Amino acid sequence: NAKRFHLEIHSTVFWISAGVILFFVVATLTNLEQASQAFDSVLSTIATSAGWFYVVAVNIYLGIVVYLLLSQYGHIRLGGAEAQPEFSYWGWFSMLFSAGMGIGLLFYSVAEPIYHYGAPPWGEPDTVASAELAMSVTFFHWGIHAWGLYGLMALGLAYFAYNRGLPLTIRSVFYPLIGERIHGGWGNAIDILAAVSTLFGLATSLGLGAQQVNAGLAYLFGISQTTETQVILIAGITGIATLSVVLGLDKGIRRLSQ
Repeated sequence: NAKRFHLEIHSTVFWISAGVILFFVVATLTNLEQASQAFDSVLSTIATSAGWFYVVAVNIYLGIVVYLLLSQYGHIRLGGAEAQPEFSYWGWFSMLFSAGMGIGLLFYSVAEPIYHYGAPPWGEPDTVASAELAMSVTFFHWGIHAWGLYGLMALGLAYFAYNRGLPLTIRSVFYPLIGERIHGGWGNAIDILAAVSTLFGLATSLGLGAQQVNAGLAYLFGISQTTETQVILIAGITGIATLSVVLGLDKGIRRLSQ
């Protein structure tokens, strides 16, 4: 089946990642209250102790992207000197915004500033100062800083995969640092960490997205807002997304995005 859909599965990365993910899912479902407390504690510690690091890091990444754009490296053509764009500007624009932001931007462009206005991270709520802070936080989350993160990762993957002929995985980005060791244990560890982190990040977005869709269906058609309904929505959304990925950029993601 993998060969039929032109998929290449790295057995070590796949099974270890699946095992780690399954462990966390089972541990969470069987200990909901304890898991909730543990996750809240970890989140609070990270936000309190390392919030400054995230802000500084994102600004540095954005600066790197701007530097790459304006420097001599901005003239490097991804795919090689003779490469031509596979899709139109409209196709790329549709895919970037639909797959990159999608339901998150549609909902949180309104919900996030309203939330921070009424419950700001510091200062008095429902004031002019909290309104200004709310917009600043929203622009930080959904503005050019977010696209700086996406752009830097995309550039790294594209360059090393299509210009240097390395695998289209996160390990390839580390080739200048660890060289051929990306094909061994170090590379496997990098890909496992990337796979687990990505899935947990997507799980948050998908869970919130399913709740939003459920709320919309409840408002329009009176469909109940229950866990069962949201699980069905998650399964359906995941199925459509998986199908679009398997079909490839042109037949799947581009058509669905447009």
